Amino acid sequence: MALPSQRNEAGFGRWVAGALAALCLCSCGDPPPPERIVLIVIDTLRRDFLSCYADAPLPTPHIDALARRGRAYESVSAAYHQTSMSMAALFTGRTPSIERPEGGPPLPWTGQTWCGMARFAAPGEGLCIPTGLTTLAERLRGAGYWTIGVMSNPMLFEPSGFGRGFDDRSEVGRRPPEVGPLARYRVEEAWRERTWRHVDRAAREALARRPRDRFFLYVHYMDVHDWGYRDGPYAQSVAIVDTAVGALLSELDAAGLLEDAVVILTSDHGEHLGETHPPDPSRVMRSHQGNPSYQELLHVPLIVAPESRIRERDLLRTQDLHAEILRIANLSAPSPDLADGELFVGEQRFLTYRRGRFKSSFERRGGREILFDLLEDPREQHDLAGSRPDLLEEHRRQVVELQRRLGGAARGGDTLSDDDRSRLDALGYLE
Repeated sequence: MALPSQRNEAGFGRWVAGALAALCLCSCGDPPPPERIVLIVIDTLRRDFLSCYADAPLPTPHIDALARRGRAYESVSAAYHQTSMSMAALFTGRTPSIERPEGGPPLPWTGQTWCGMARFAAPGEGLCIPTGLTTLAERLRGAGYWTIGVMSNPMLFEPSGFGRGFDDRSEVGRRPPEVGPLARYRVEEAWRERTWRHVDRAAREALARRPRDRFFLYVHYMDVHDWGYRDGPYAQSVAIVDTAVGALLSELDAAGLLEDAVVILTSDHGEHLGETHPPDPSRVMRSHQGNPSYQELLHVPLIVAPESRIRERDLLRTQDLHAEILRIANLSAPSPDLADGELFVGEQRFLTYRRGRFKSSFERRGGREILFDLLEDPREQHDLAGSRPDLLEEHRRQVVELQRRLGGAARGGDTLSDDDRSRLDALGYLE
């Protein structure tokens, strides 16, 4: 795709007018589903680096333009700090969990558990997303949408279950070698083969193959995730992917495919960029490893255009987005497994819980506990655990209940396979 030039917003007039007309056709109930749903996921994108949300280091004009034509949602939380977990939540509507029903240590971290859906797996089943769960793509395909998936994160590559339901699926970037002398897969080489240009080329080719204009398009960009391998700061990679979004939307608009379309842009999780927090204020947080998951990892963007039927909530979680996309298509959604406004993130070392403005984290072994008031202290600098033991105890009881309710059994062994290791290595997670 050619880079978009600076253009006025009149080019999207047909899209906005068509969407408003569709809304006006129904005076009661939900409006008819759109002909096209476009889901853009920008891996590792922080909301405060988008200029439609904050005073960002660099402007993001194309994403800002999308927000002006629709809505930028404020209170949105990733389900987890890792792609496989958060995308599993988006694809299935379920809360990811590596808990055991009886409590205790978490499930082993393997390619069968790192989607957080082990509790739904049948005996002997090794898929990250078990076959017993119906995916977003399967539901939309059943509703008559031609489903296109363009995936560039190796954790989403098959065999995993993430490809289930896509009529046309592209895996962008070299697949990590499984065994042998090339098993050490260098991330310095990997990122060069999954840039936005590669992703957009795959999207354009997939769109050219479509048999009809009623489609669901899912595009996953890795440029921000790979910022550390580029010669530039994090903000520069955000600006690069902003250009990618502009290119994709311009291509769709030129083909008339933004008419009667809903575009959704979000992130799977954020990134630590040198922040410090209690309980260890000397620990400088970098990357997105979590443990615990602070807000720079969880507070993610969500932009929907034109302003759609996504409902305003006190807290909209990744798994809620699954339900909202189904509602856009006039499809029913699975019952949620968390209460409205409730968030649970069970990590290898910490258990994090949020309800309303208060968020707590409990260390599994060391016994450290922290509590934040996100309304008064959004940067999580002031630990209230000592002054609010009543609230901390209430959260602790709920965490124990959620461990029981969301617990499952490990399938497929307790160690990382060669394929697991190569996927993690391709993302820079292994030394």
